[in-house]
Amino acid sequence: MKNLLGLALSILTAIGGFVDIGDLVTNAVVGSRFGLSLAWVVVVGVVGICLFAYMSGKAAAMSGRATFEIIRERLGPRAAVGNLGASFLINLMTLTAEVGGISLALQLYSSVNYLLWVPVALVAVWLVVWRVKFKILENATGLLGLTLIVFAVALFLLGPNWMEFAGQAFTPSMPQSEHVSTYWYYAVALFSAAMTPYEAFFFSSGAVEEKWTVKDLS
Repeated sequence: MKNLLGLALSILTAIGGFVDIGDLVTNAVVGSRFGLSLAWVVVVGVVGICLFAYMSGKAAAMSGRATFEIIRERLGPRAAVGNLGASFLINLMTLTAEVGGISLALQLYSSVNYLLWVPVALVAVWLVVWRVKFKILENATGLLGLTLIVFAVALFLLGPNWMEFAGQAFTPSMPQSEHVSTYWYYAVALFSAAMTPYEAFFFSSGAVEEKWTVKDLS
């Protein structure tokens, strides 16, 4: 039973940590314009981020070093700096989106301009990143994953045409009102939202939980 509860917490933590403001906004916009015709991109992106996280985590656990150090050793300092710079910029953009999302959510709740909430959101993010223990962060993210199940419940209660949904998902087609370049632009946006390595950053930087061993990741 303990193992099952641990597995359930891991799944909920993955859901809560993966679905961020970028995913929510991008998927909402794409869904409103293309329905489920771009659902295949989400599947590809999820598989991609899973493989990235697994490879980065296993490399960090087996070597005991950050991915940056391994790249510098094998490919040289220029490639390592390029990788580190790209990782920094992507995580900076992700954190910026998270702060903006928190501020907008607080504005909807309180009717106070979102710009006034930005300092509060920044302090909250700083506290989470630098002060909160990993175990607490894992449990809190798991609870957030549990709350996201409300979307699945809401979808079920709305009672959509499931056959139409399946047809859109398994036989993707571009709406006549959309240009082909727009279709692929949003396809790239969906893939980028899924692949944003917010969670995988902890693996690529070598910040692996002390109790994790090579045996756990093999």
